[in-house]
Amino acid sequence: MPERYLQNTLTLPNIDDCDPAIFEKFIRYGVEKILSNFPATYDSRHYDVFVGYGGVAFMFFHLHQLFPDLTIAGDKVSLLCSTYLSASLSAVHNTSPKHLGFIGSHIGPLALAVVFYETIEKNTIVSSKYLDIIDKYHSLLIQEDSNEVLYGRAGYIYALIFIRKYCKDNEEIMTKIGDKKLKEIIKLIIKDGRDGAKKMTVENLKNVNDKITSPALMWSWHNAEYIGAIHGVAGIIATILQCGELAHPYLDELLQTTEWLAELVQSNKNYPARIQSTHDDLIQFCHGAPGILVSFLKIYSLYPTHTSSKNILSNAIAKTDLVWEYGILKKGVSGLCHNTLGNAYAFLLTYLVTRDEVQLRRALAFGLYGGEWEVKTHKNEVRVSDHPWSLFEGLGGGIIYWSDLMFILKNIKQLGVNSESVAQGKVIGFPCFTDL
Repeated sequence: MPERYLQNTLTLPNIDDCDPAIFEKFIRYGVEKILSNFPATYDSRHYDVFVGYGGVAFMFFHLHQLFPDLTIAGDKVSLLCSTYLSASLSAVHNTSPKHLGFIGSHIGPLALAVVFYETIEKNTIVSSKYLDIIDKYHSLLIQEDSNEVLYGRAGYIYALIFIRKYCKDNEEIMTKIGDKKLKEIIKLIIKDGRDGAKKMTVENLKNVNDKITSPALMWSWHNAEYIGAIHGVAGIIATILQCGELAHPYLDELLQTTEWLAELVQSNKNYPARIQSTHDDLIQFCHGAPGILVSFLKIYSLYPTHTSSKNILSNAIAKTDLVWEYGILKKGVSGLCHNTLGNAYAFLLTYLVTRDEVQLRRALAFGLYGGEWEVKTHKNEVRVSDHPWSLFEGLGGGIIYWSDLMFILKNIKQLGVNSESVAQGKVIGFPCFTDL
């Protein structure tokens, strides 16, 4: 493990001593660096939410949701969102679709355009235009052979429920993406999950736990059974369950598989990226405990009284110690997918579910460490990612994380650390995954 992680020598800060202004400083400086180093242009193919302009636009959209009057470098964050979204959409128009997930395809910028023009610009004609474009991709979805979050059907589901969340007052939009389409997608994913489970054997599972039984559902990606958030079981289930009553016909199978996943490894061990692997050294959102932990927290919050929920939550809480010890990654500081601040969501979201102050102090410690990203990379303590200004590999992810910390801290100052209202109606989850 040492080759992937830095030793965690961080001290836990006192909550009362943490000023929200420090995170606002990180946000402002980070935005200015992105504007300078990754300006929105219209001759690029960097369209997606993962590492392109779509992700930067999503970052500004998130800032607007929390702080609608925030102005940085002379512009409101809503205007900056519009600028990067326009650049992303320009690139979408000049490329061919390869995938259908919100994060890694055309669908993300198009869905964001629907929501942006409907809720911020108040231009229903334009929002409907982009929804019509998304609708043309639906036939491709039937042929799609991937069910995971990044590129596949689960990612497409996120796009639709993202639109439904923000456009619920527009009857025309809600009719166009009605229950029928979501039901069709969920049914396809469940069918593939059942077929995949039938192919599983006990021999497949002995790498991780020789006492485990087979799950009710299992999906493969690139001919391997991945179990994490972005390519695997945890992410697919957490996304489907966010569809509410539409997931209820399959609830027993989904929660049985979640319990199976919770028991897959011992509480002090990490998850392998895939069932076939004997390696468990990837402690990051895309593979391993951080993403599975976030998935469990969302599933628990949706079904807190279910018989499976206590076990699911206790497993998630237990994994936070693992993330605290090994979660400072050499791969990078501020990105969401495989950087330190992506891991930090494990603590922040656990705090929001449990109101455990230790988890909030851990979240703050990682957030303060993340503010040193420039020093850490200049000293070569951590790598500079291939896309250092992006949402999932770079500074954009850190800005969203700091904005969530800033928002929660401001409310704690007013309401108290144990208040159930510290998020004040705002849904703060892992961006593009559980933030619905």
